[in-house]
Parts: sequence; structure tokens; C-alpha cells
Amino acid sequence: MKKATLLLVALFLFTTGLFAFDGYVDITNQTGYTIYYVYVSNENNDYWGDDMLGDDYLYDGDTKRVYLSGHQTSVFDIMVEDEEGDTYSFYSVDVEQTDVVVSLANLDEDSSGGSVGEATVNGPGGDFDGYVDVTNDTGYAMYYLYIKQKSKSWGPDLLGDDVLMDGDTFTVNLNNFPGSVFDIRIEDEEGDTYSYYDTDVQSDDVYITLDNLD
Repeated sequence: MKKATLLLVALFLFTTGLFAFDGYVDITNQTGYTIYYVYVSNENNDYWGDDMLGDDYLYDGDTKRVYLSGHQTSVFDIMVEDEEGDTYSFYSVDVEQTDVVVSLANLDEDSSGGSVGEATVNGPGGDFDGYVDVTNDTGYAMYYLYIKQKSKSWGPDLLGDDVLMDGDTFTVNLNNFPGSVFDIRIEDEEGDTYSYYDTDVQSDDVYITLDNLD
């Protein structure tokens, strides 16, 4: 009985060791862009989990070592997202055998990061005709976009049924206004707002970042 018990204990420890992978993967950025988010999920997990970079950025040419412990296998799915909202995905990577080098060749075909639409606002009359591009670099989805000239009310939401996802750009055409200086406000999925006052759209576009949070 003692031999049998010891055999069972040894077998338990052996099988437990088989299903408790501890290791790491080195992720190198060769995209030409800064990577803002890194997600690593074991092949047996249906969810990406938390961003592994936290408050850090993975700059072009740099390498980030991601430590992985307590997983069932050494095979992982890996997705990274760059400063423009484009994603790069790697599936079924055995991190015991290989590291990950992210390049433009790995860009996801359906990655976000482009123009999602446009709206036109007609002014009360004037010589200025132009436009402003509003780009979302916050990591959150934007649901509402308002624009006005000084001393005027905000007016209707210009996004309508569109959602400005992270990395996307929305164009507002502005016709027949007395000047090129506008106030712009955007609201995200959590109800937070980002306001830009006295923006000369003739020379400046709007890039929404968390630094601009009201």
C-alpha cells in the first residue's frame, strides 16, 4: 500500500508539472510604430485578459519580455495594438520554441485605423470653407462629436449612428462660416468628454488622447 501511495503521489506531481507551464516570450516591435497594448492568452483560454504593457509603451526597435506562469501549455495566442489602433495577431505560438517579432507583414486584414465617415456642417454665411479630421487615440470608443464657433451652442451630434473606434478618423466638412476657429467636444463610451477650444481647423486637426480628458 505504501508503494502504491507513493506511486500515486509521484504520478500526481508529474502530471501537475506537465500542466503548469512557467516561462516567457520576448516580443520585438519592428513595425515603425509605437505599440500601446499587448495581450497574451493561453490556447485554452477564450479571453485575451489584461494588457501586459500597463503604463509602458513598446517603441519601434524595442523588445518586451512577458512572463507567463501557471498555464496549462506553452502555446499562446498573442495580439498587439499600435498607436494608430492597428492590430497584429499571432495564433498558436509555442513560446518555448519561438519569440514574436511584430512587423507590418503581420498587420491584421480587418484591423481598425482608417476613415469611418464624414459629416457636413453649413454655417450662417462667410468666406471660410474647409474641414477638420478628428482622430481617436484614447483606447476608448467615441460616441458623440460636437462642433461650434465661439458664443454659439453645440448643436447636434455629428457622428450619428457611427462610432469612432480607437485609431479611426472622422472628417467634419465646414462650409460658409465667417472664420476657421472652432470649439470641438467629443464624448466617449464611458461618458467622459474631451474639449478643444479655439481650434483653427485651417491649420490644425484634432487628435484625441487621454491627456485631453476634461
